Amino acid sequence: MSLTDHIAILTHAALAAPVVNQKKAAKPLEFYALLAFPPAAGNDLAELAKAVAPGGNLAGQSMTVKPNAKQDKPLPGIPGDWLVVRAATQFAPFIADEHGKQLEQGNADHASLIRSKFYAGKKVRASLTAYAWTYDKKPGISYNLAGVMEAGDGERLNIGSGVTANAFEKYATAGESAANPFAGNTATTTVAAPPEQANPFAQTGAAPAAANPFG
Repeated sequence: MSLTDHIAILTHAALAAPVVNQKKAAKPLEFYALLAFPPAAGNDLAELAKAVAPGGNLAGQSMTVKPNAKQDKPLPGIPGDWLVVRAATQFAPFIADEHGKQLEQGNADHASLIRSKFYAGKKVRASLTAYAWTYDKKPGISYNLAGVMEAGDGERLNIGSGVTANAFEKYATAGESAANPFAGNTATTTVAAPPEQANPFAQTGAAPAAANPFG
């Protein structure tokens, strides 16, 4: 199986424009996604890491993959056994809609679509690559963010933007949207469809789930 065969949940992200990484001394601008993968994706995440680990051995490596239940601050709305991964890049990742069409960060209309489509709780497929590093003589492996594709609507999580509006939806009375002070602007903007791009996230078929190496 490939990592892109698994449907993940997007929890936090900067996909339309890079943001400052305050945790790094140089404070570089980067795109990033904090993703929650189902336990079945564990072996595929491990295989990416093994490809860059010395001798293909993950022993002694500091890894950035943890089950949500073992996070210092577990993410709300995410099952405890799902694997949380942060992936980042200083280069614009490939962003695709559900049809595989690219949404380009340099296009203002597309950037606006990225911000609205890829909310906390969105179902996505993610393409990652791994890289090895050494800090203070300690080795580790992290992940680069290569691309993200829409994989279906998901329930908005109580993190990130859009939470307040979502919290009122269940109280709205059918047929009375005009009286709803929280209703958003229903006007739409027609966006020219971007040219067809080869879809790098094509599903290759399912395989039996394997044991989770990050459990």
